[in-house]
Amino acid sequence: MTAIVFCFVTPLTTYAHPTNDRHRYLNRGTEYYFEGQQDSAKVYLEQVFLMDTDEKMTAARYLLDIALAQGDTLKINEYALYLAENYDLTLNQERQQAHKRIVFIVAVSLLALLMMTWVILRLRKANHRQRQTYDEQRQAYDRELLAYDRQLNEAQSAIERQTFENLQRQAREVLSRGSQRKRILEAFNATYPKAYEQLKATYPDLSEQEYDLLILNFLEFRIKEEAEILELSQNTVMKYRSNLLKKVGKDPVSAVLNAMPTS
Repeated sequence: MTAIVFCFVTPLTTYAHPTNDRHRYLNRGTEYYFEGQQDSAKVYLEQVFLMDTDEKMTAARYLLDIALAQGDTLKINEYALYLAENYDLTLNQERQQAHKRIVFIVAVSLLALLMMTWVILRLRKANHRQRQTYDEQRQAYDRELLAYDRQLNEAQSAIERQTFENLQRQAREVLSRGSQRKRILEAFNATYPKAYEQLKATYPDLSEQEYDLLILNFLEFRIKEEAEILELSQNTVMKYRSNLLKKVGKDPVSAVLNAMPTS
């Protein structure tokens, strides 16, 4: 049986490619070995053992098992001696391969770590640039908003000042034409509607002349002018002014401003 199988195998070993042959022989031999066909397995495995390849150690292990089962002392000694002589060499090769694999894994890991670090740094740099651009835009916006608020406040102040100056001018014109208290109060009420009523509600303990004096002080009339309008002496006007400071608890101008109705 062995001779018959060998006759069919020999032409294959002559014409087939050695690399393909050793794999095919080893696969076929191991299949026969596990199927219990030791003679057939021995034929293929011996072909692998005769080749100087990495699979020679594997074939020797299977052949040693077959020789032990068949009691072939000569083959037992041959395969056992080969395995003993080449065990350390094979072990070293396996260790070298394992070392190479470890080095390869470490190198790949380091490369991946470097790539991740590079990506993170690029992202952080891009985020920093974006944040810096945003901060610059926000600062520019804040400056524009501050400038706009300042212009708006200046415009409002100018309008309020113009309104006050118009009222003051009207009061001066009334005074220059010799008109009395009534026309001044009419001009005041036309400019600040309901301010006179609010002033009375805020300070109910004042007299009519004290209310009028508050408004005249607010309009920046002098003591002599106030005395002419109210038909009082200058000493009496000065006395009223002193009493106003005690009653309103602040300067008369602030009292009028506090009584102004809010829009």
